[in-house]
Amino acid sequence: MKRISMVGVVASTSGAILAASTVILSAGLAVANPNPGLDGKGPGVDRSDLDLPVMVPVYDPNPKPKPGHTIPGDFMPPPPRDFPLPPRPDGGDPRDEPPPVFFGEEIDSNTNSIIYVIDNSGSMTLSVEPFTDETGEVVRNGNRLDRAKAELRRSIASLPDTFFFNVIFYDECTLSCWSNKQRATSANKQYAFSWIAGVQPAGWTNTGMAVAQALRDKDNRSIVLLSDGSPNFLDCAMHYVGTFDQHRDLIRNENTQGATINAFGIGIASDIDARSFMLAVAADNRGSYVEVR
Repeated sequence: MKRISMVGVVASTSGAILAASTVILSAGLAVANPNPGLDGKGPGVDRSDLDLPVMVPVYDPNPKPKPGHTIPGDFMPPPPRDFPLPPRPDGGDPRDEPPPVFFGEEIDSNTNSIIYVIDNSGSMTLSVEPFTDETGEVVRNGNRLDRAKAELRRSIASLPDTFFFNVIFYDECTLSCWSNKQRATSANKQYAFSWIAGVQPAGWTNTGMAVAQALRDKDNRSIVLLSDGSPNFLDCAMHYVGTFDQHRDLIRNENTQGATINAFGIGIASDIDARSFMLAVAADNRGSYVEVR
């Protein structure tokens, strides 16, 4: 992994030139960026080049090796019962606990909460090199989403019970584990693990809307964003492809609380546009950018 600190960096995307490219997947599906470019200018959208519309987004509450598509993508399971955070017996600040960790990086937070925003678009089906999951087992035939899920579970498992958390997956729309963040109790962690297992790759990449949704929790000051490509559609109905700047602006304008957004790019080291966008989001929001292979 390569970590790039964005503190004090002024990101500028004006005048950038979009190099059109098409990546042919082993499954015969095309992954390409329909975005006009970093400067927000360019030709119209060629819908033949959109990000892997593999299937309708689904949530499978009983995941199998090849899950079925029986539940609508906007299904949201009811949140488990939770309780307010009690004061620590020693009167200490709950933030004195070790910070969350994601892909080996400590995620600093001004509050005792974190929200994970994870890409589950169709291109997350691309395979990755063998990796070690949260149980210590080596996964030899996993894809990008498998690796992201393993690290997500590892990070959540390490949260102290004084923390609160939530998980939002996104393609052209979003799926939330809960409508509001929940305390990191053992029961809530197990619920989240089961829910995470049912999310499958599908569709396009609405980064702006997903991060803006996380930012509507004004009490939270820490967001982890993971993506493997450039943003495109800016609405669930797939009627409008936003420019890079429009996705950035949506995130920046919603961040009235000054939350830190730490961005993780998986498999995009050679994707100039996707990498530039993630670097810019991190810079806009006082975070760091980390590359994951």
